[in-house]
Amino acid sequence: MLRVIEIENIKGIQHKRFELDILPNKPSLLVAPNGFGKSSFAAAFNSMNNRRINLSEDDFHAEDETLAPRIYIEYERPDNSIATLEATATTNTISSELDYFVINNPTKPKGIGNLYGRPSATLEIKDVVLVDRIPDNVQFGNQYRAAQQRFGQNARVLPNPNAALGNLKLVEKLSYNYQALERANGQRIRTRINDIINEINQQAGTIEVLTDWITAHRLNDLKQIEYLNTIGNLINEYDLGYNSETKAYLIAIQLIWLYNDNPNNFKEACKYSNYQLDKQRFQHTLSNFNCTWKGIRASQTEGQLVVKFPKANHISNGQRDILTFVAMLFRARQHLKKEANILIIDEVFDYLDDANLTAAQYYITTFIKDFKDEGKRLYPIILTHLNPNYFKNFAFSNQKVYYLDKSNIQVNQSIVRLLRNREHPSIKVDVSKHLLHFEPTHINKRAEFNALGLRELWGEADNFYQFLFSEVDNYLNGRPFCPFAVCGGVRVKIEEIAYGKLQNPAAQTTFLTTKKTRPKLEKAEEMGVVSPESHYLLGIIYNEGMHWKENQDNVSPIASKLENLTIKKLIRDVFN
Repeated sequence: MLRVIEIENIKGIQHKRFELDILPNKPSLLVAPNGFGKSSFAAAFNSMNNRRINLSEDDFHAEDETLAPRIYIEYERPDNSIATLEATATTNTISSELDYFVINNPTKPKGIGNLYGRPSATLEIKDVVLVDRIPDNVQFGNQYRAAQQRFGQNARVLPNPNAALGNLKLVEKLSYNYQALERANGQRIRTRINDIINEINQQAGTIEVLTDWITAHRLNDLKQIEYLNTIGNLINEYDLGYNSETKAYLIAIQLIWLYNDNPNNFKEACKYSNYQLDKQRFQHTLSNFNCTWKGIRASQTEGQLVVKFPKANHISNGQRDILTFVAMLFRARQHLKKEANILIIDEVFDYLDDANLTAAQYYITTFIKDFKDEGKRLYPIILTHLNPNYFKNFAFSNQKVYYLDKSNIQVNQSIVRLLRNREHPSIKVDVSKHLLHFEPTHINKRAEFNALGLRELWGEADNFYQFLFSEVDNYLNGRPFCPFAVCGGVRVKIEEIAYGKLQNPAAQTTFLTTKKTRPKLEKAEEMGVVSPESHYLLGIIYNEGMHWKENQDNVSPIASKLENLTIKKLIRDVFN
């Protein structure tokens, strides 16, 4: 668990401490308004190498190179011990425990000078380096004949291991199991394997006869040998043409020999095989987008695997955004190798259309699953300025939302109790009609409010409206205010203004019986009363503050919007 992240003197952040408790293998959405410092958060992680924080000239806080940068992390390990990790301009203990990678938008404007006319600009998508250094083309080598000599007189029973070593996915699994390959060659295990080989060599018959004898008499013994069974079971998962579990174990014995004869060569051959698999996977992903005809492909360039993109105006925005994101995910896979890894996605999702947003969430979900399947911990941190509970732009099944710009505003607890009880059958209809929307007729629900432990005076709408408007006045004049009351006051006032312009009683009745504020304003417009555009835009305020959702930060998203000076001006205009 990532319990705390603290950042000092990096870009727009002077000092901020985030107490988060981020769980592994779960999408974590860190929400904050524009200008808060999300890009500075991403820049902090992007500035770390394995030894220290190395800031670019533009990333020093206040452009002051004398201010010492610092990143501090409290990390709870799976055994519940706490690691306190820190990176500075001279040290980095974070990299000893965690790998980290940042994905942001690689599209940059590029100026083009013109000697004889006006300079122009174009959008350029930076090349994405998928693999920093392509591994050497090291082969496993043909050790089949050496294995046969080592096995003995019945070596004809050994299947050729080339099909196993040529299967890229199997080799990838083997590269996660070097320890099993090594320990399967320990003295005790080697003796047990050799004893079984000696018994096989005492038998007579064809390959089929020998294979059947091993299956009947010694396969269970082979399956009981620790570490050998790890490799044998891996091989048996794949359809390699061997057609029997016994042959899978005979291949496993050969791979154990091959590894231990030259571990370094085996590992280098695995690296090259894994590179080929990664390249294959990426090319397959590109083919799914049906856009290789645009010249977008991964190619080997100066010892690197690079994705080159055309100019941004030669590819649709949607294709550009999702392709660059997928390419960066592949690059991230090359960097996140530890048991615990942090992946930061900086506002990439905020600008995707619905279809590409769905695609991006599919790819990040698959990415998380890959780490989880390997027994690793991935902390995917998605920085966004959009509140997922309002815009519904994120649809991960197990996402968790954190609000970075936490508000210290004190919410009136009486209104919280009202919002929590607004669905109670005794008051539901009247609260919605008379309190949370404008309604000129009188009600008296004091007894019902009192029975529910609510403020009794608010059982009459006039008293409640007076409270709402007084809180709006506090907000507009710099005094402490309840953000939920301001939201309610804005809604009631906007509806009251539209209602007041309707002269016909039938039109007024139609307005009052229309559900929700925006449809009310649209209905009024149909009847000749046009509300200012700002009254629609303020839906971001009056639609969000009239519900209370349990087990989440209800206050910060609303408070951050109310702090916006433009929002404040729009609300002031409503009440003037």
